[in-house]
Amino acid sequence: MLVLPLAVVVGGLWWYLTSGRYVSTDDAYVQAGMVPVSADVDGRIVEVLVHDNQPVKAGQVLFRLDDRPYIIAVERAESRLASARLQVESLRASYHQRMAELKAAQDTLAYRQRELQRQRNLLTTHTSPQSAVDQAANAAEVAREQVVAIQQQIASILASLGGDPDIPTDQHPTVREAQAALDQAQLDLTHTVVTAPVNGIVAQVDKVPVGTYLTAGSPAFSLVATDALWVEANFKETQLTYVRPGQEATVTVDAYPGTVFRAHVDSLSPGTGAQFSVLPPQNASGNWVKVVQRLPVRLVIDNPDPDKPLRAGMTVTAEVDTRHQSSLLAELRGLFGTRSAAASR
Repeated sequence: MLVLPLAVVVGGLWWYLTSGRYVSTDDAYVQAGMVPVSADVDGRIVEVLVHDNQPVKAGQVLFRLDDRPYIIAVERAESRLASARLQVESLRASYHQRMAELKAAQDTLAYRQRELQRQRNLLTTHTSPQSAVDQAANAAEVAREQVVAIQQQIASILASLGGDPDIPTDQHPTVREAQAALDQAQLDLTHTVVTAPVNGIVAQVDKVPVGTYLTAGSPAFSLVATDALWVEANFKETQLTYVRPGQEATVTVDAYPGTVFRAHVDSLSPGTGAQFSVLPPQNASGNWVKVVQRLPVRLVIDNPDPDKPLRAGMTVTAEVDTRHQSSLLAELRGLFGTRSAAASR
């Protein structure tokens, strides 16, 4: 007669002492990173190398764009680079030629100035007419103007060479700009081959058949990252009193009944799910009803099973071991621990 009441009392006492240690929720789902696959350049799809729900590895080719316009762009950029190099070499040759012409013009000017002075000396002795002096002065002025003109040409060429006539051809700003244009054209050409950024499973590939024109940055289809799966468990705020990152947890997936996955608490959301909605709730009205809120808790699976793959969106039940114990249970354990130590002495 006393067994049943005693069992009820013992069970109730045990529930009271251990309640709060484990918190669980079935409002939990498997989550995965969704990577939109897009091209970095415009182009028309000429080949699709994957199909819906196909596993892919990082770096695997997914589809190709028509590369003919980009091959032409590379050839055009190569031609412009060659022209820029020839232009620099031509400027350098012109600089050296003008320097030689300047030396000759300066020698001519020196001769004309000496001739002018000689004619002036002859004029003072009345052995040369004024016309000879004027002619010599005119010749000297023409020689001086020729020197000035050549110096201006040299200054212009030197400015085009960046102030350094001995600058390496590939260091010239015009050549560097042409080289950068070629690098960009070559990069654009490589972007016509679109590869998987991470390991995962492609989805909605049928949305982009061959012939579809894509603009740069527009999503073609999705890639579900399989290397970074986690569980998002939405616990009531009243359950999170003792939940901390690093605590052990267990996860059971509805798709695999009887299988328990070990996990741990990775992090707690800084806000409730409602706070991150497009239109957060406004509780300033007079008709306010208090509703227990839920906060997302991120759980990471510690023992994934390749034979039982998890998929994004799967429903799971999550339980966290907070290691919390009631004060009465702690006192009882401390008391019995003290007595055991005394008895062992």
